[in-house]
Amino acid sequence: MGKRIEKVLAANRGEIAIRIFRACTELDIHTVAIYSKEDYGSYHRYKADEAYLVGEGKKPIDAYLDIEGIIAIAKMSGVDAIHPGYGFLSENIEFAKRCEEEGIIFIGPESRHLDMFGDKVKARTQAELADIPVIPGSDGPVTSVEEVKEFGERYGFPIIIKASLGGGGRGMRIVGKIEEVEEAYDRAKSEAKAAFGNDEVYVERFIQNPKHIEVQILADTHGNIVHLYERDCSVQRRHQKVVEVAPSVSLSEDLRERICEAAVKLAKNIDYVNAGTVEFLVANGEFYFIEVNPRVQVEHTITEMITGIDIVQSQIMVAEGHELHGKKIGIPEQAGIKTHGYAIQSRVTTEDPLNNFMPDTGKMMVYRSGGGFGVRLDAGNGFQGAVITPYYDSLLVKLSTHALSFEQAASKMVRNLKEFRIRGIKTNIPFLENVVKHEKFINGEYDTSFIDSTPELFSFPIRKDRGTKMLSYIGNVTVNGFPGVEKKKKPVFDPAPIPNVGGLPLISGTKNILEEQGAEGLVNWIKEQKEVLITDTTFRDAHQSLLATRIRSKDILDIAEPTAKLLPDLFSMEMWGGATFDVAYRFLKEDPWDRLLSFRKKAPNVLLQMLLRASNAVGYKNYPDNVIREFVEKSADAGVDVFRIFDSLNWVKGMELAIDAVRQSGKIAEAAICYTGDLNDPSRSKYNIDYYKNMAVELEQAGAHILAIKDMAGLLKPDAAYRLVSELKESTSLPIHLHTHDTSGNGIYMYSKAIEAGVDIVDTAIGSLAGLTSQPSVQTLHYALEGSSRQPKLEVDSLERLGEYWGEVRKFYHDFESGMNAPHTEVYKHEMPGGQYSNLQQQAKAVGLGDRWHEVKEMYQRVNVMFGDIVKVTPSSKVVGDMALFMVQNNLSEEDVLTKGKSIDFPDSVIELFEGYLGQPVGGFPKELQEVILKGKKPITVRPGELLEEVDFAALKEELFKELGRAVTDFDVLAYALYPKVFLDYNKTIELFGDVSNLDTATFLYGMRLGEEIEVEIEKGKTLIVKLVSIGQPLADGTRVVYFELNGQSREVIIKDENIKSSVVSKVKADPKNKEQIGATMPGTVIRVVVEKGDQVKQGDHLIITEAMKMETTVQAPFSGTIKDIYVKDGEAISTGDLLIEITK
Repeated sequence: MGKRIEKVLAANRGEIAIRIFRACTELDIHTVAIYSKEDYGSYHRYKADEAYLVGEGKKPIDAYLDIEGIIAIAKMSGVDAIHPGYGFLSENIEFAKRCEEEGIIFIGPESRHLDMFGDKVKARTQAELADIPVIPGSDGPVTSVEEVKEFGERYGFPIIIKASLGGGGRGMRIVGKIEEVEEAYDRAKSEAKAAFGNDEVYVERFIQNPKHIEVQILADTHGNIVHLYERDCSVQRRHQKVVEVAPSVSLSEDLRERICEAAVKLAKNIDYVNAGTVEFLVANGEFYFIEVNPRVQVEHTITEMITGIDIVQSQIMVAEGHELHGKKIGIPEQAGIKTHGYAIQSRVTTEDPLNNFMPDTGKMMVYRSGGGFGVRLDAGNGFQGAVITPYYDSLLVKLSTHALSFEQAASKMVRNLKEFRIRGIKTNIPFLENVVKHEKFINGEYDTSFIDSTPELFSFPIRKDRGTKMLSYIGNVTVNGFPGVEKKKKPVFDPAPIPNVGGLPLISGTKNILEEQGAEGLVNWIKEQKEVLITDTTFRDAHQSLLATRIRSKDILDIAEPTAKLLPDLFSMEMWGGATFDVAYRFLKEDPWDRLLSFRKKAPNVLLQMLLRASNAVGYKNYPDNVIREFVEKSADAGVDVFRIFDSLNWVKGMELAIDAVRQSGKIAEAAICYTGDLNDPSRSKYNIDYYKNMAVELEQAGAHILAIKDMAGLLKPDAAYRLVSELKESTSLPIHLHTHDTSGNGIYMYSKAIEAGVDIVDTAIGSLAGLTSQPSVQTLHYALEGSSRQPKLEVDSLERLGEYWGEVRKFYHDFESGMNAPHTEVYKHEMPGGQYSNLQQQAKAVGLGDRWHEVKEMYQRVNVMFGDIVKVTPSSKVVGDMALFMVQNNLSEEDVLTKGKSIDFPDSVIELFEGYLGQPVGGFPKELQEVILKGKKPITVRPGELLEEVDFAALKEELFKELGRAVTDFDVLAYALYPKVFLDYNKTIELFGDVSNLDTATFLYGMRLGEEIEVEIEKGKTLIVKLVSIGQPLADGTRVVYFELNGQSREVIIKDENIKSSVVSKVKADPKNKEQIGATMPGTVIRVVVEKGDQVKQGDHLIITEAMKMETTVQAPFSGTIKDIYVKDGEAISTGDLLIEITK
């Protein structure tokens, strides 16, 4: 019995230091930690009774290799013993000798054993003496690259170069052919020098695809030696163990015994003491000795679990001089040591499997781990708020599971990996999950090549991380505001009251008629109704006109079912198309297709209607014919029943294709005549009654089911309406559907005249979103027609209940209001469509013309006359608006345009219009103006769709898949075809912020107030509770830290404050799509820049050598070319994505 140990210093860091402290505390031994300057926040520092800074002024790794510094701390703190853990100084003879000299117990084998096994060549000699088969290798370290080549030629390739003092896969290189020897030799020596302070390397034959089996040995100073059976460490990457298993599931009983006996024999031969591991390679029923690790190993935990023996405590007690089989340690004789069940260990690290396992660095914003029966967690650096530096091993926690069968241990492992929540830093958890679930792993059919030869291990579902993304969005809006919303403290809103319709039945409506009787049956049904039918536009055109289309899906879907139940007698609900499509992606950051699909589910009884801009679909330019057909087909599938089709210049030829596509889909083609000018004004004879009658006849012949009069600016006066409807009823047999905007205040009077004339359907909005640039109010119309046989069949009480909801919702969007608060009869002058008024006003504000709005309106009228009095509706109205903004901004008159036009670059939309890409206006374009705008280009006179090449949707889908890196739907592809940039921008936002459509609108637009708490249901049954705690002061780089509580746990996000200029020069990032730019694949340091600007390089030449977490990486030239620029210098710190170098071909 030696000396009783009272106080132990762990000469190590992280997880193994903590493991040692825990063992000591259970044995009632005091503990001392050491830590480097970089490790001041590390977990192990405050797990010990005392902790001291070591290696001040040294590099991060060197601090823990500071033998004299550690010895000094040991003496100063009065320890009896030092436990070296694994790595660092655990196999360093100098260290063991210094401990002996100072009278400090070194918890490990004697220094002669370290000498024997620390040098792998001497270790081979010991194996040969014990008659254990060894792999052919060099006798001692190799002194030159020639020796390596000779060895390869003698024993054959592949060979492996290893650091003499190596471990952890560093300083190791496999060489497949003679040409690769020099590079591998240099890298291995350089890595060995950096990691172990010694660049000696040796070489041996490389055994392909073996299993890696190691045997745990425990020996005392009394000559007792036992083995605790084997561990299978074959699941490796770059010689680093990833997942370990004990006992092995694929060794025969005979082979297991032979291997374990060989290990014990070797240990007995040299009177080994303390814990050690003998490692073997096993292939084809044979085993070869590799090396002995004269220390405790990372994966000792699983041996402890299956044998119940505490290896670290045994080490300490052996160092005190106790006997293995004595009362204190209490390990039975070899025959009595049995294994119980199976254990698996996974190392959870910050390595990113998709970036070649490069270690990630940063702050851990969230850390939640698993646990439960049969689970062991050995803490490394895993805790919320931990900062992971690039200086050390990337281990966060060792997760070990134990069960009676291997399958149970594996499923326990998967369950625990799934329970982890680590945010702010990438981890290898998804990869570990794939490994442990793989059938080859579960069947034991794996060897050391398993990871490299199993690509499916690297395909992971994308982690949602919805909480962090949502907090980033809220933080961003709170700090920077929302585009178009005045930045102010979030107002307090009353909740919008949703009518409780749970007990009400869903009464069948027009949708059921369409399904039962088809399009023709529905048309006949319309003609039979004596009451006027109503289309409710609240879900689209009403808010497009009043609030620049800004109402979000959440507010629409919340009231969809109540509307369907309370108003089953509606003809249709207009809820899609027009500007809602791109605005949803562009501003509301949500998918319009989702809105349509969800709305359809909630309102299955009433027809859903959309606005289709004929050959423009829902865009602002012409698209190829197959895009229009595809769009109609997909919209019909998703739930649209009535397509209101119009052409922005009333050009029937541009509408025929869309009408045909809708008919093919079995839905309702409602073809629209856009009303402009003044039917009863003889001075505007261009748009007289005959013009409208002829167009109606043409549309009927083109296959329209319903004829719409689209009075998009509200210019149709009551008498003109009576005359127009009466005469159209005479010239066509189609039902007539009238749409207007109530800008002038004449809407209800005009409607009552049209109804008198026999109009079949009119568009109205719920009262609280009606009037002005919106549609007339449905409640007002209901009362106006009281006593008339044509009064619509609607419950006015139901309308009022829905009106209360919309009245409150409207307040959220106050900043998008057009500012018009009384009827504007000036619309009869400027003729601006209701749907454009609020949008153009937002545009004017955005280009700095908010205070010249009255000039813009006047100019709109002048541009119309200059263009030859055209039909103005999206997209032609947008062109008139663009030109008006352009002329006001540049102070141009009509005269200036004609005289200076040759030298003016007009807006693209204006050029497109005059080229004929929106179709042909009645009477053609003004010739002189067309020539000035086109500057010699020839306009087209045919339908633009005929000239456009068809879109190859399969190729587009492939392109989008590559662009987004995820599976894409047909809806995505269509959106991309219509609005490529808008759609990609939307996806970038979603990547950044996740699905923000679940947020309540007040938070979406204004962020949060300090101390406010909100609930967000991210999916059915999953609610996040968010509280804004505080907003930090701006930092030098222009960012602020915003502090939240998410489900009661503190979280922080870093937000760039757009109002603050950064005083820090941020590094240029490489553009991943630009092949000439080479970026850093991992954070770390530049060791050496090998080339200079202007150098000619060949593909594969070395450009830069970088290092991180003790791993060197060579940046090679991806192709031959010239070095255009170098952005980093030797010794510079880099982070992932930084631009390192540019090469031109």
